Amino acid sequence: MKKLLCFFLVLAGIAGTGLKSVAATNNSVFTDTVRKKIVHPKTAMSDDDLTKILNKIRQKRNDEEKIATLKTEVTDKALTVDQLITLLNQFLADDSKLECAEYAFPYTTNYKTFLKIIDLFSEEGYKNRLEDFYDKARKW
Repeated sequence: MKKLLCFFLVLAGIAGTGLKSVAATNNSVFTDTVRKKIVHPKTAMSDDDLTKILNKIRQKRNDEEKIATLKTEVTDKALTVDQLITLLNQFLADDSKLECAEYAFPYTTNYKTFLKIIDLFSEEGYKNRLEDFYDKARKW
């Protein structure tokens, strides 16, 4: 009886959230089983816009401030993978580069060459995480 009650509670929870799953698997929580496909922009920002963003990032003292600046400035803009490489070269730590690369992916115009940035990472683990992210992101 308890199993049946638990089954109905889980079923009611899933049905009540509009196709959202609240099940945790392998320390991951899936909050939405239906993802919208990423629509990458067609035209990248100008070199002048890139220079402005680059100068703002260079004025920051640490990677945390640089990450916040990059996220603010890149949102709703488009950039090429080469422009992203220029921006990522301003970061010291691989984890900062990875965070920004993952954030900027939807804003890249030539996303099929996204893995060019893999050479920016010094540790193999970050290279593997970037490849995993790219494989999953392409399926969205």
